[in-house]
Amino acid sequence: MIPSGSKPHLFVVLNDPKTFAGYGAQPHVFLVNLTTVYSGIPYDATCVFQNGVHPFIKHLSYVNYAGARFEPESHVVALVQKGIITHFPPDFTANAVQRIKAGVATSPHTKNVYKGLSL
Repeated sequence: MIPSGSKPHLFVVLNDPKTFAGYGAQPHVFLVNLTTVYSGIPYDATCVFQNGVHPFIKHLSYVNYAGARFEPESHVVALVQKGIITHFPPDFTANAVQRIKAGVATSPHTKNVYKGLSL
């Protein structure tokens, strides 16, 4: 859980820390967050999860590929140690994680620079 907007959001780390071209020698992780689907508000339907798929998903939610980002591993670890990021054991199934990863390449909202990533 990472503070984002008015409340913490569930973020998923999609890779083990590693270096990526254009991001220097420091290992990075690639993050996407999940956001509640609200009636009447457009959302990215590439990867949607029903409530209960993960302990923190209480409402229909989508992966917000528009907000996907790289973070240095050291920065994420420091925020966890400070209690700013709350780390939980992985609760998504392997199939769910594969769906999320596949959406990086297929979502019309993913930044083009991220489309060809090998996560």
